[in-house]
Amino acid sequence: MLQVFVDSGFSKALIQRRELSPKDASTAFWTSIAIALSVYGLLALTAVPVASALGEPELAPVLYVMGLVLPIGALSGTPAALLEREFRFKSLSIRQSAGTFAGAMVAIPVAVLGGGVWALALQSLAAAIAAVVTLWAASEWRPRFEFSISSLRGLWKVGSSVLGIELLDAIQSNIDKILIGVFFTSSDLGYYYLAQRIGTILIELVTSVIARISLTTFSRVQDDLPRLNRIFRQLTFAAAAVSFPFFAFVAVLGPQLVPLLFGPGWEAAVPLMWILAPGWAFGTIMYFDRPVMLSTGHARAALGLAVLQAGLGIVAVFLLLPLGIVGVALSRLSRVLTWPLRLVLLHRYIGLRVWSYLGQVARCGVAIAPPIVAIVLLQTTTWANVAGAAWVFALPVALVGGAVYAALLWLIAGAENRDVLRRAAAPAAGYVSGLAGRRHRRESKADGQLGDQ
Repeated sequence: MLQVFVDSGFSKALIQRRELSPKDASTAFWTSIAIALSVYGLLALTAVPVASALGEPELAPVLYVMGLVLPIGALSGTPAALLEREFRFKSLSIRQSAGTFAGAMVAIPVAVLGGGVWALALQSLAAAIAAVVTLWAASEWRPRFEFSISSLRGLWKVGSSVLGIELLDAIQSNIDKILIGVFFTSSDLGYYYLAQRIGTILIELVTSVIARISLTTFSRVQDDLPRLNRIFRQLTFAAAAVSFPFFAFVAVLGPQLVPLLFGPGWEAAVPLMWILAPGWAFGTIMYFDRPVMLSTGHARAALGLAVLQAGLGIVAVFLLLPLGIVGVALSRLSRVLTWPLRLVLLHRYIGLRVWSYLGQVARCGVAIAPPIVAIVLLQTTTWANVAGAAWVFALPVALVGGAVYAALLWLIAGAENRDVLRRAAAPAAGYVSGLAGRRHRRESKADGQLGDQ
């Protein structure tokens, strides 16, 4: 949460700007450093009282160390944004991997030696340091000793909205779990957290690649609305084409997958997955609405949507709380209520062809419906309950269902969407072709050696 304040949306503001001067980048950098040092100072002053209030006085030195992540992380914000602006995602991936590796190398021995919570604190610190070193080695940019109020004012127009959006997201993503922890049992919280965590991981898997490039891509073509419109629809269709079967299969095959992955005793999370899955799919579809609005200079509209979505979510969770954790899960679907307004704003700001957009989503829905209905019916048979059902039932059913979905989607996708599917499948096809080629070369080499003998 504190890291959100440190960045204050400046990274996205740097990416979004049509023209970026060295003074803009330096202003963002020094502002982030100043905020980070201020926040760390406040944390250091309150660490002892907070630790005492929690009844854990030994927590204070841990907070001192973990808090160092804030100023160290502030060193990364501007150079990372500039690399992203230049589509240098390989350098950013190396930075992330270096941080993860360094954190693990520090945390594991500390944990083995009984360091307890210090393992987490030192892991965060080591990861932040390694990430900064790697990032600065990859970036040619260096801050200048200059600061501009006019640059800060321009960056803040976007940054303030991004800050508000991220704070609202943090509140909305945690209020449901807080309420369950307060009003229900720890078991209920565990079931709900597991179901929601599965969705979070799946969303990250589906959107991790295209989400990273979305704001950068949209910002690059912000003055060419027809092209922006086309790219937006293609990304949305690609996300829908992947997310619909992904979420649907995980949900309907939950009775077999959850015991396999998490062991017995977690079956109560499966009905929650059924409720949450439509929200996961819609969340993936609507993911690109925000970056496309930010890229075209409509940050206030994006913030307004975030306020509306958070407000609806908070109202819904309190209204449905009497229904238990099922009601809390149902409240997560409230974001879908903002979809019509999103479409109106997208039509106004980027000229989105709404019916074409809805047609893309509908095609994915039509294609996934037959295999899902078939799987639901098969769940009522004895085949779904045999020993090892995850392997002898869920796996073959998912493979056949996926093939049926892919075939149906290809038939009804249309020319433009088929091109998206073709390009999305190209890396996988190339990988398979490469494997086949290497195998053929090995076999040819082996045949040649046998012939020589």
